[in-house]
Amino acid sequence: MQLIESTDANCRIDVKTNLLDVLAKELPKRPGGSVWISSVCDPYQSIEAKYKLTRGAIQLISQYRKFTISILTKNSLVLRDIDLLTQLKGKFDVGFTITTFNHETQQIFEPHASPVKERIEAARQLNEAGIETWVFIAPMLLYVTEIDLEDGLRHLKEAGVKKLMSDRYNARGSVINQTLKAYQSWNPTSDLEHIRQLLWGGDDYYRKLDKEISELWKQMAPKAAYERDLDWYLHKKMDAGNPSAS
Repeated sequence: MQLIESTDANCRIDVKTNLLDVLAKELPKRPGGSVWISSVCDPYQSIEAKYKLTRGAIQLISQYRKFTISILTKNSLVLRDIDLLTQLKGKFDVGFTITTFNHETQQIFEPHASPVKERIEAARQLNEAGIETWVFIAPMLLYVTEIDLEDGLRHLKEAGVKKLMSDRYNARGSVINQTLKAYQSWNPTSDLEHIRQLLWGGDDYYRKLDKEISELWKQMAPKAAYERDLDWYLHKKMDAGNPSAS
C-alpha cells in the first residue's frame, strides 16, 4: 500500500504506508546480516519527519540480535533518532553522502538535502555519542566535487570521521539529463556536450580525482580508512568487454 505525497509541483513521493506491518512479518523469517537503510532513496528525506517510517524500521530491526544496521543519508534529520542509535552501539553505523563541500554549489545539485555543514555537524554529534560514522564522496562530479575539497576533508577529520569512501557518477537513464540541467544552472556557459561525454566515459578524470581525494585524506587522517567503489566499477567495465573474464 502506498500514498502519493506532493512536496511541490515537480515532485511526488511514494510513501509505503504499510512498510512497518510488512517488515514485522518478514524479519523473523530472514537470516541475519547487515541491513542497509538505504542505498538508493534517502531514508531521512524531509517527509520522514511526518511518517517516521525509518525510525519505526530501526526499532523493529533492532529487536533482533541477528541484524546490524548501516544508514546512508544526505540529511541531518538522522539526529532525531540519536536516542535509538546510542542504544545500539556496535550494531550500527551512519554514513553521510557528500557530493560537494561548497554550499552554493550543493544547493543547485542537491536542493533537497541538508546543507553540507549540517551533515558534517551531524557526523560530529554522532561521533561524540559513540556512534561510528563514515562519509561517501559520491557521485564524484567533474568540476564540482573539487570545489573546497581540501577544506571539506579537513572538516570531516575534525568531526571525527574515521572512514571515507568514493564513487564515480553513474550515468544512466534520465538522471543524466537532470544532472546536465543542474550544470547549466550552475554555469550557463558550460559545454554540456563535453560534460555529458565525461560523465559517461571520463575514466581518467575519475582516477585523477579519486587519487587526489585519497592522498589528501591520508595526509589529514593517516589512521583513517579509505575505500573506493571506483575499483569495482572499472573491473566490472573490463569484464563487460571481456566475456571470458571470471
